[in-house]
Amino acid sequence: MTVALVGIGNLGSALIRSLLASSYSMESVSLESVLLIERDNDKRAELSRQHGCRVEGHFPDGMVLGAGDVLILTVKPQDAETACIQVKSAISQQAVVISCMAGVSCASLSRLLDNEKIVRAMPNLGAAFRESASAVFIPDTLTAEEFRHVSAIINACGKVWHVAHEDLIDVATAVAGSGPAYMCWLAEQLEMVAIESGIPAGDAHALVLQTFKGAVSYLEGTAETFSELRRRVTSPNGTTAAALSVLEERAAAGHIRDAVRAALSRARELNS
Repeated sequence: MTVALVGIGNLGSALIRSLLASSYSMESVSLESVLLIERDNDKRAELSRQHGCRVEGHFPDGMVLGAGDVLILTVKPQDAETACIQVKSAISQQAVVISCMAGVSCASLSRLLDNEKIVRAMPNLGAAFRESASAVFIPDTLTAEEFRHVSAIINACGKVWHVAHEDLIDVATAVAGSGPAYMCWLAEQLEMVAIESGIPAGDAHALVLQTFKGAVSYLEGTAETFSELRRRVTSPNGTTAAALSVLEERAAAGHIRDAVRAALSRARELNS
């Protein structure tokens, strides 16, 4: 069994890190059976040192992935066609392809690779620490064993939600795939006010980071909804109420939802 990964950027590195650290790797995949494809000569040696697996600039001559093998594509969406052309000769119709590219449909990949075993998954950078919120669409072209195999790979990255329709991957892309950027944008604003108000930069960063961590831990420990925790923290006429009143006056909620909808619209545009 071979697992080959093409596109070793931020997400690709996060995926391979989780995969090799998981029980899935110990049970099903050895370091020798993992292949990373990286065209940049300077990056290959570092990737090999980091992960301990084989790193090549292209698929070795004569190598063809077949039944039981998996190709994971994490290249940028705009590079999808070029990447598929480069790897097509190394992919048989029996291999399974997992695409982690936003806005590239199963139909497009099937046409480019002449393969109907196309899975779409949308993990996020939490995968680097096995904390990804991942959505996955697995078509009925896969066998039960292939379904189990793919699920194990995605499960290795964190928590997984199976979606019944491929178009819901676009929703997951806008919400969870891009979600860390939205959260960091908000964190930047909190951090900036703390620094402007006299807290040292290092302390401001740590304070905001721990605030996010504490809120997540509380929500996981109590099973309260986001709205319930917000109301619990918001005392009448208190500091939190003062902040939220500004957001309400400026219709911030609508702007945030519009921003996420813009991400969803862009994902759908990429599919067309």
